[in-house]
Amino acid sequence: ARPPPTYPPRTRVRGASVSRDAAGAEDSSRRFRRRAASPERHRSRSKGVAGPSRFQPPNMGQGVSQEEVEAVGYRVLGVQPNSPASTAGLVSFFDFVVAADGQPLRVLDNKFVEMIKDSENKPLPLTIYNIKSETTRDVVITPKRNWGGQGMLGVTIRFDSFWRAEESLVRVLEVVPDSPAELAGLKAEDDYLLGTAEKVFKDTDTLYEEVQKYLEATIEFYVYNTKTDAVRVVVVMPTLNWGDGQGSLGLSVGHGYLHRLPARCKQSAGSSIEPPRPVVPNATDATAEDA
Repeated sequence: ARPPPTYPPRTRVRGASVSRDAAGAEDSSRRFRRRAASPERHRSRSKGVAGPSRFQPPNMGQGVSQEEVEAVGYRVLGVQPNSPASTAGLVSFFDFVVAADGQPLRVLDNKFVEMIKDSENKPLPLTIYNIKSETTRDVVITPKRNWGGQGMLGVTIRFDSFWRAEESLVRVLEVVPDSPAELAGLKAEDDYLLGTAEKVFKDTDTLYEEVQKYLEATIEFYVYNTKTDAVRVVVVMPTLNWGDGQGSLGLSVGHGYLHRLPARCKQSAGSSIEPPRPVVPNATDATAEDA
């Protein structure tokens, strides 16, 4: 059984104690330290526009508000350069497609996929909600197969919730020199770890669990930088074969009210910096041959 996560002593890690602010919000930070675990080296990789979602939309009648039920849509991931999605200005991780051609997308079904196929080489109006700026905007995208890359949109999408999304991020507080985190280019104070193509980092425990799955293997993080105002894909390999007791990544992270995005970052929707073809685990072909 996986051992429960523990927090390091307060004297060893900045902000390691758990505290509460005036609003009662919990704030915590931790360092990824050595723990026994069985590494899982494999990753399934395949092309596609829409990947399978483990997210189950909430139902009314179980203490769930109407606002939470409606806070769903297709999260944008892996925007390919020079693609229809890139031309439309879609932003990885922060953007959600909440409506297409005026029709709300609040149910996980094939409606959006069919609309993409039916709109090949024709303008398709989309309504986008951006969780960073908490704004909604309208864009027009033209699905096509001959734009020079894979898929008709050049993007991966995943049905997900954006309820309380401003709380679902982990801030990088410290990066140890010569660590896997430093080799991956992570920046202390300015970088926020958002998640992977399959999982949102809702807190430090979620990040820890995901890292443990990929010990001695590579994993891709979506990372937001406050200085560049951009989301980028970072490839990191968690390993215990470096340093001495510095953890599998070599960084300290924080989560909670004190580690939310600065107010200045909410003035824009942000942008995406994507590799030519980011690898998206377990993605499937959403629109026939090259969706």
